Amino acid sequence: MIQGVTFGIKHSYKDFGLILSSKEIGLPTPKTESVSVIGRNGDLDLTDALGDDVKFENRKLSFTFSLLNGARDWTATLSNLSNYLHGKKMRIVMDTDKTFYYWGRCTINKFKTDRTLAIITVDCDVEPYKIETNSASEPWLWDVFSFVNGIIHVNEVKVSGSKKVNLINRVKIVSPTFTCSTAMKVTHEGNTYSLPAGETTVYDIRLQEGDNYVTFTGNGTVKISYRGGSL
Repeated sequence: MIQGVTFGIKHSYKDFGLILSSKEIGLPTPKTESVSVIGRNGDLDLTDALGDDVKFENRKLSFTFSLLNGARDWTATLSNLSNYLHGKKMRIVMDTDKTFYYWGRCTINKFKTDRTLAIITVDCDVEPYKIETNSASEPWLWDVFSFVNGIIHVNEVKVSGSKKVNLINRVKIVSPTFTCSTAMKVTHEGNTYSLPAGETTVYDIRLQEGDNYVTFTGNGTVKISYRGGSL
């Protein structure tokens, strides 16, 4: 199968007959802040002062495709592709990295798109983190699971008295959402939060990269939802 890119629900090769010839996956620029202080050597770095993680600008993706039938179908293909994605926000998944998706706005790069060479270039302005395709709360999709860096999340637990659970996360800090069948409590790093029956996002629980242990107290079922991200 020819490798390509899925934009939204359409695949570059299967739906448009485009062959991926090159790609550029940029890294996001960190949002840094520093202050020059008189009498102090160097600047005072305030980048981490307002939070527990570094914030980033958007990142840039660029995909260059050649046409299966060359210049003969270039005009029609360009029109179809432009109608579908130009200027629109959508999910972007590369066949070589199906564990994650990017989210952002796609445009046709008119300066790199050429009929004579039968190439079309799609640029994407996307959020800094690529996001896990498999959410902790969704049915598991083994066809997108990576045996190299994949994480099998706990998505539902039965609590009878108390239950300790490890919520493994990637580098992007996220807050989990709990859906409880009955009211109960959850404890994380010495702090306890009340969870009513139904859905609750606990923003004070910020899952760091790696292991994050929480303990549920009560009786019932808890569904756990969060979606990690990576650079």
